[in-house]
Amino acid sequence: MTYQGDGCIPEREMLPVSFFAVVLEPGNPRDRPAGLVRRIHTAPVPTDESLHRDLQWHPSEYLRRYWLGHNELDHVEISEEEAEAVIAHWREHGVAWRPGD
Repeated sequence: MTYQGDGCIPEREMLPVSFFAVVLEPGNPRDRPAGLVRRIHTAPVPTDESLHRDLQWHPSEYLRRYWLGHNELDHVEISEEEAEAVIAHWREHGVAWRPGD
């Protein structure tokens, strides 16, 4: 996926995006994660954001903290389609806890 902008980065830039589903414990289904995080591959460093209760993307330190060893919560990389399905489910059924909330 490429990032086309939602107010955080100028729309003229097309940047690759990775999505991650945050899971609370092993065995949680990846289609019903505890949270969503995305990494926009900006230069010189990537921009990480998590989806909050308002269903808007906000800056997040989750992936950096995970890399530093604060890995109480785990995550798996998911596709853009999987991320969109999770967001649609949350819009329809309400929103659960998110990292960074």
